[in-house]
This record gives sequence, C-alpha cells and structure tokens, in this order.
Amino acid sequence: MASTARLERLRRLVQADLDALLDRAPEPIVSDSDTSGGVALEPVDAPNNQTAAGPVQPQRKPITKEPNTDRRSVWLKDAESSYKPASMPKPNITTTPLRPAAPLPAIELNCGDLAPATQHYTPIVALSKYPYKWCNTSHSQDIASAFFDQGKFWAREWDLYYVWDIVNYAKPLVLVRETQFQALLGEINDHLRLGLHITDQQREDALVSRFPDHPRCTPRYLGRSRSREDYDNMVENAPDHDFRAEGELESSPVGERTLEAFKQLIEESFEAQRAKNKATRARKQQERLVKQKTMADQFKRAQRYLGLRPSPAANAQTQSGLPPAIDPTLPAPFDFDQSTVFVCVDVESYERAHHKITEVGVATLDTRELASIAPGQDGENWRGLIRARHFRIKEHVHLVNSEFVNGQPEGFDFGTSTIVSLAEAPAHVAACFSSPFGAHHTNGVESLCDLMGGVDLNEKRNIVFLGHDSLGDVRYLQNLGYDPMKVENLLEVLDTAVMYRVWRREQNPTSLGKILYDFDIAGYKLHNAGNDAVFTVQAMLGICVREASIRGSPELDSMRSSEKSARLAVALEEAQQKANEEADGWSDHEQDNDVGAPVPLSVSPPKLAPAHTSSDTPSDTNGRGASNNASENNTSSPQVCLIDLK
Repeated sequence: MASTARLERLRRLVQADLDALLDRAPEPIVSDSDTSGGVALEPVDAPNNQTAAGPVQPQRKPITKEPNTDRRSVWLKDAESSYKPASMPKPNITTTPLRPAAPLPAIELNCGDLAPATQHYTPIVALSKYPYKWCNTSHSQDIASAFFDQGKFWAREWDLYYVWDIVNYAKPLVLVRETQFQALLGEINDHLRLGLHITDQQREDALVSRFPDHPRCTPRYLGRSRSREDYDNMVENAPDHDFRAEGELESSPVGERTLEAFKQLIEESFEAQRAKNKATRARKQQERLVKQKTMADQFKRAQRYLGLRPSPAANAQTQSGLPPAIDPTLPAPFDFDQSTVFVCVDVESYERAHHKITEVGVATLDTRELASIAPGQDGENWRGLIRARHFRIKEHVHLVNSEFVNGQPEGFDFGTSTIVSLAEAPAHVAACFSSPFGAHHTNGVESLCDLMGGVDLNEKRNIVFLGHDSLGDVRYLQNLGYDPMKVENLLEVLDTAVMYRVWRREQNPTSLGKILYDFDIAGYKLHNAGNDAVFTVQAMLGICVREASIRGSPELDSMRSSEKSARLAVALEEAQQKANEEADGWSDHEQDNDVGAPVPLSVSPPKLAPAHTSSDTPSDTNGRGASNNASENNTSSPQVCLIDLK
C-alpha cells in the first residue's frame, strides 16, 4: 500500500493531465492496487441511455498489466524526454507589487540640442548591466528579475543623450542623466529594501561622469525612449558628429587639454560597457595612483606659491621629507615660490542656453602683498587683499537663472558691477591678467594712481589661473573671445575642487558652498560670478593654510584616522549585511520540516550561443555573455532527461 504522502505527490503530478481529460462518470470502485485500476479511455456507446433501474453504466474492457517489481528511473544523456514541465502546476509565489515608475517631466530640448554641461551622465548600456556588473552579487538576481529581465529595463522611460568620439564615428555613446539613474536605484531600494547608491569606485570606473564643457564634447539630446525598439531607432538615426542645432554659434577648436580629457573619458565610458577583467582592474588601479599623485603635487605647488611649503631646493636640504607646520599668527616662513599672482575667474551662463554668457567674475591675489602679513586662521587675514571685478554682459543682462540655480547678478558684494558689451568683454577680462591685476576704483582701491606708481608695467609676472572646476571656466572664456591658455607667463591652472579632494582624501569633487561651510566662510549670494571668484580664492587659502598649520600634528593624524575609520565602518557594515543576508538564506529553512515535492529536471533543446557578441552593444545580458533566462544559462550543462523504464 502506498503511503498518504506518496499518493498526494502522485496526485499533484497527474492533476494537470487529469483536468485535460473528457468528463466521464467515475468508476464506482476506486482501488489502489498495484496491478489494476484507473479510468478507461475507450469511448462509451450510449452515454445518455437510461433504464428504469437508472443510468446504464459504461462498459469497459478489462485492464490487465504485468506487475512491475523493479520500477525505477535512470538518467540517459541526450535522450528524448516526454516530461513536460509546462504542464506542472505553478507554485503560488506572493511578491510585493511594483509601483509604476513616475512619468518623466516634460523636456524642452529638441533632438541635437546641447545638454546642460554641468550635469553628470551614465552610459545606458553600462547601466543595463547593473545587476550583473555593478552591484553586490547576492542581490543580482532579485534586482534583475524585478527591474531588468524580459525587457523591463528598456521599457522604462529614458531621456537619451549622445556624444560622438573624436576619432571613431562608428556609433555614438548613448547616455542618460545621473538623476534618472538615481531614480531607478530609489525604486530598487523601495521594492527590495536595499540601500544601493552610486559608489566612489563606480564613478572612478566611468559609470557616472561629467563631460568637458565644449560643444564638441558636451552630450546632446537624442530623445525619449520607451522600448528597446525606440532606443535602436534613435541610435540608428542619431545626428552626425558635425551636427549643430538651429541658432547654435560656431565654437572654437577643442583645446589640447580638453581633447585629451575627452578622449580618456570616452575610452573609459565604452570600457564601462564591457565585461570586467583583471587586466582592466589593474590598469584602473595604476591610473588612479598616478592621478592621485598628480593632484597631490598640485596641492603642494599651491602651498609653495603662498610661502606655506619650502621650495624644492630648500626642501631638499631638510632632513625630513615632511616640512614643519607653520604658525598662522606669524608671516609665512618660506619664500613665495615664483612670486606669482593668482587670477581666479568664474563665468555664469544662461541655464537654457549655455553659449549665452551673462556674467564674468575675476578675483586676483598678488603674493608680493602677503610677505609681511600673517595668514591668520584659515587665511582670514589674507582675504582682505583679494581684489575683484564683476562684469555683466549688456546683451544678456535680462537673462537671470532661476530654475536650476538661484542667480544673483545684482548681488555683487566686493565692489561695483560693470556693464560691458560682448565685444568689449574680452579686453576687460584681459586687463585683469596684467598689472595692476584687477585693481580698480570699483573694488575699493582708494588711490589707484599711487598703486600704479609702484608698478612696473613691463614686468611679466607669473600667473596662476585658479578656478573651481577650472576647465569649464577656461572654455567659457575661450568662447567669449579671450583664451587665458595663450598668456605667455601662465605657469599653470589650479582647481580648488581638486585641492579639496586632496585635503579630504575624497574621490569625488565637492561644491564650492560645502567647502566654504567646512572652513566657516560666509558664502552669501553664490552664483554671482564676482562673489564666486572671491570665494574660490578664499577657499584655496583656507585649504592651504589649514593643512600647513596642522601638518604632522596629532590633530591631523587623529583627523585622518577618524576619516579612515569612518570609511572602514561603512565598508564593514556593507560586508556584514551581505554576510548576514547570505547566511539567513540558509538558516531560514533549518527548522522547516516540509521538504516539499521533488523538483523535476527541466529539459529543453540545447541553445548554441553566438560565436561573438559585441560587449558594448545594448542587450539584455548580464555582462558576462550569459543570458538572463534560466533556460539559456543551463545550456552549458550536458542535456539529460528522465526515462521511465516500464
């Protein structure tokens, strides 16, 4: 006699087939004999015949069967199977319903229009591989099943942007804005109760990037896609690399530095769309070390220009490689290397048409004037020696930013604004790069004649161009008609965003407002070009003087240790969360006595993978050449099936 559990399992296995049979009267006697039983399949001669004694029972032929004393199943490789998994009843799985994604807001850009240069972008093909390449493997399948597999990723609304390589015009790099990437992560976190975010490492690997602010390098709007078909059609019909939008002004050629940076970024972006490998990781690590050393060297040179670090010759004579800390209440103890003049420029453009420059701010700091003055805490005593100019472009004075940033064109706090025409603007900016370096009666200079009397107009002073995200400001000036890179006495370009990263040992740049807050500098009326230029110089002074004041001290060691511990704590928390989730997946079933029904082997014809699949072609694959469908993932195993030997 079969056990009750065995009968229940058999019932579940044959229930779907039984449901498919014609309706027939049941046998009056049900037997669980091993030798006979069941429902006959022969047609009934007169199913509707009735007699006085009642309905006529269907006549059945007797069923005979030899006893099967050795009933068993064996595995045969490549054998044909009659097992049909589709006929099996599907398990009842309860899932949390997904909330539909919020529709994207209307966008005023047309195909081919330049996108905002200040935004960050993500290659959409790299993003389509997020579950398999960019996140914790313990969550990959859950994320893929809910948001990526079976075309779900491409069925979302995406605002697509494109940019062409300088050399290879085979196909454009297609991008989405970081904000839409963040929105997707937010939906994943809400649905699966995760804490996904864009990591520093992902930014380093070009999953999220900011492109140079030049029309040839800035992404352009492609369109809004709602399916894979939309995407393919848009990419196939993307405007050519030399396309210019209606009314777009001719741009100057791409500068050498910008060109090299753009080539590097394009290469890294296409690399982000390919599968990871050890060689790529090793190369990225080496590039990261070189980049970090370059930024650290820039920081040290800035301190040398300010007399806060000894020159190379003086430093070579010291016994230790680390120079001593300075006393901010005393004048700078070292020579002001190169006797430089810092010229900081900030440019504001109209948010809906970035080629329309509305303001130019210039702030200058002559290091000769600092020699006898103590810097004070975070350079506060030197801030009063900064001179500033604020130029407003007459043709664009009516354009005020209000949507993406709160513009303050009338809020210049370090002098009086000057209205100049587009034609005059290059000459006014150029005057700030030569003696008296921005000194003007509008910025509080009481006796300009006395100042000019002590100035040698023929002397070529060394200039250091300063900015916050300097590359963008240089490009704006070039578009305006003045190229600071052609100044013959220009030593280099410094960037406070880079200097702050060195000071904080961070991977990502920080906004000017946050830097000012860190150094307790009251940054009022930001996004006024003149104010921002002054605040950028003040930020540089704060960074350089703060580090020089606590260099080699227990305070600095404690700060570095605390920052390192905080980063380790975050990494440890993520590792512990991963380990707990993996362990819970096993321990949740330890007390479960219901072992369930046997899981039959799913057999399907083998599917041969293509010989070559372009790794940077958009596809619903996991970045390792494997399909997202479970049946395709099993094609590498030998094809076997279950044969019932009777």
